[in-house]
Amino acid sequence: MKRLLLAITAIACGLAIAIPVLAEEDGPITVDGITFDSVTEYFLSDYFRENGKRCGTVIREDLQDRDDPSDCAVITRPLEIYEPGETIQIPVVVHILTTTSGTGDLSDATVHSQINVLNEDFQALPGTPGAPGYDIKLEFVLATTDPDGNPTTGITRDANNDWYNDNGSYWAYLAWDPHRYLNIYTNNPGGGILGYVPWLPHQGNPGHSSDRVVIWYRAFGDPGTYPPYNLGRTCTHEVGHFLGLYHTFQGGCGTSNCNYTGDTICDTEPEANYRFGCPGSATSCGTPDPIHNYMDYTDDDCMDNFTNEQARRVRCTLEHYRPDLRGGDLTSVPEQPANAKFAELHQNVPNPFNPKTRISFELAASGKAGLQVIDVAGRVIRSYSLGTLAEGAHEITWDGQDDLGQPLSSGVYFYRLSVEGQESVTKRMVMLK
Repeated sequence: MKRLLLAITAIACGLAIAIPVLAEEDGPITVDGITFDSVTEYFLSDYFRENGKRCGTVIREDLQDRDDPSDCAVITRPLEIYEPGETIQIPVVVHILTTTSGTGDLSDATVHSQINVLNEDFQALPGTPGAPGYDIKLEFVLATTDPDGNPTTGITRDANNDWYNDNGSYWAYLAWDPHRYLNIYTNNPGGGILGYVPWLPHQGNPGHSSDRVVIWYRAFGDPGTYPPYNLGRTCTHEVGHFLGLYHTFQGGCGTSNCNYTGDTICDTEPEANYRFGCPGSATSCGTPDPIHNYMDYTDDDCMDNFTNEQARRVRCTLEHYRPDLRGGDLTSVPEQPANAKFAELHQNVPNPFNPKTRISFELAASGKAGLQVIDVAGRVIRSYSLGTLAEGAHEITWDGQDDLGQPLSSGVYFYRLSVEGQESVTKRMVMLK
């Protein structure tokens, strides 16, 4: 067997990591300056478990403002308007990166098995390990046409020692339009991690050539070749990040306001730190830890669910950050003519406000319109039926009261403009008293 040589230091996900070169899976491995006799010894070691090495995704606290990030980025659980409806089909291309001697190659059957796992987990398919979860209504399919319109299997293979070791900006050469395809790369990410995404959608640059999911090839597919990470859940976990989900242990126990702290998801119980293995029971913040959630670090055969609010965040992320990542005829949002905007909803003024604020918008054509004010629980608390409005600018004033004329308390609210036959538009506002 070839020795595992550590020869290169690279930057991945913002961390300096040691990159194994021409790795032989059962040879010695050095991670962060510590040498283990084999990869097996490393993955069973306390060091792997205690240093969060399963996932290399770095989640920053700073955010980029986009058109309307508040619904699904941070500080509030996603609203009821993002409850999964029709199935969204996501075209996938799997780029298999190997050494020139063939290390890292995967069969087409292994790729298909991983696609099956994604569908089991994101659709909570009955009779599968993902059945206990919540159906997000996403169908992952290997692409049948490439970006040039040519027939394809949705699988590519490239032999390059640097690319195999996650070096050389391979995505700049290999990526299929990340606006329209989920690009998954299998290789040897190095640093002792099983997979990563470079950033969450609201923290990075969705659609850039570097927008990708990277998975250690031995943890890819069902069965993969490295238990207990051999059932395809590393890919489910990283695709969860790709679609906007934090780790369940993000921010530790946080505070009593689950909308603003931790993973900002209320139906995943708070968790002080990640869990490995599959403990029979685990409590760290006064409630049972979500050890069966795909966004924890437990073993593949321990993971079996996403939650309802995670499902809403994923659907919200697709709408606001990855609107073109859908294929075929299965779409949840009606398509609009290229470059056409049926309405422009402006930010309310003033914001924050007390007790009144002006909400203005413009219509590209006349239509029957309505405006709703929604609280953080997703309840419609004030409705305006505006009738048929002419093309052009319009404005209403909200007085901070509900439909019964009762004053509302300080907090985050949302206002949603709907025009008959068109997609609604939502923005965030804050009332301070």
